[in-house]
This record gives sequence, C-alpha cells and structure tokens, in this order.
Amino acid sequence: MKIVAVTANPEPKSLTDAAGNALLDGAAEGGARTELIDLCAEGFNPVFGMEDRTHYLGQGPMPEDAQAMQERIKDADVLALVFPVYWYSMPAIMKGFIDRVICRGFAYHADGTPGALAGRRVELVMLTGGDKEWYQSSGISEALDNQLRRQTFLKYCQAAQVETIYVDNLDSGNDDQQAREAADRHLVALALKGRQLAAGNEPGAGQDAQ
Repeated sequence: MKIVAVTANPEPKSLTDAAGNALLDGAAEGGARTELIDLCAEGFNPVFGMEDRTHYLGQGPMPEDAQAMQERIKDADVLALVFPVYWYSMPAIMKGFIDRVICRGFAYHADGTPGALAGRRVELVMLTGGDKEWYQSSGISEALDNQLRRQTFLKYCQAAQVETIYVDNLDSGNDDQQAREAADRHLVALALKGRQLAAGNEPGAGQDAQ
C-alpha cells in the first residue's frame, strides 16, 4: 500500500502541510509506504505552457517536470490532494498540478483507455474558514464536488473511490489555545483516516466526510 499526499500552501508550517503529514503519519503507522509532495516547497511550476499544449495535441513529449511528478504518483494506491479553499476553489498551484500532471496521456486517454489513476482511491482534503454545512447550503460544495470528484477523478480518471474531507471552521493565523485544540482535533481525525486507509478497511467513499 502506497499513499501520496500533495499539499499546496506557501507557508512552511501551515496547517495544510500539517494535515497532509497527519494523514501520512497515520498511514505509516498502519504499515503503508508514504510520500509528501509539497508543491510550494518544491517550486512546482503550475503554468500550462506550450510544452504542455504540444503534448496534449500529440505533437511532442510530456514535459520533463510533469513526467517526474507522474512517476511519484503513478503507483499510489491512494492519492490525497490537500489544499486550502481560496475564493471557493483551489489554489492556483494545485489547479496547475491537475492541469499539468493529471493530464491526457497519463491520468486518462482520449480513446477511453484507463489511465494511471484508474481503480485507485482519491482523497480531497479541503481546509476552510467556514463550516462544512455552509459550503453545502451555499452550493459551493456541490460545485467543487462536480468539478473535482465526479468529473475529474471519477469520470475522466476512472478512480474507484473519491472522498471529500472538510477540515473546517479554521481561523487562519490564530494561535490561541482554543484554535490550536480545534486544529489538533482535525489532525487526530486525519491520522485515524490514514491508518484506516493503510489497513484497507475503509467503507465505500461518499461525497463528504468530517
């Protein structure tokens, strides 16, 4: 069992990275092999450029940096994308990761041939200032679910299971005792999730989890 977490936050000690590491720490305790890909720390280029376009059209090779990322996730049994929600969507660097790495010729093929993520599990771990219920009642959760879970990973990538986990009610930059305790509860839950994933005893994933 291999579990890879991809994070997107420029702050080295962010709760985003802590969330990714908590999931992986739990998975490692459960016996899984793990890897963290910190897009910001690694200086990943999110811009879909002419090399990417040429490859998409079948007129050139996969860009080397995108291919290097693909090598790191292609054998993952579980791929976790961990990111804060910015303006009701994902940070640009995570969108660029999907554009450039989760792309045609790797994660899916134009003729419908299963790609590298077919039959795998995907966890979407989203950090938010508001609570999960507000995202659901406002329609934002539905928009994110349709874009990421249903269309990108279930339809195109043919993933077997895709789950959304909200790490919600966060107060960015607040380091008081109550805020730390609330964050710690999320991290404990993510570590438990990691152990469950490593054990392979998770039930079929639905749309949302807490």
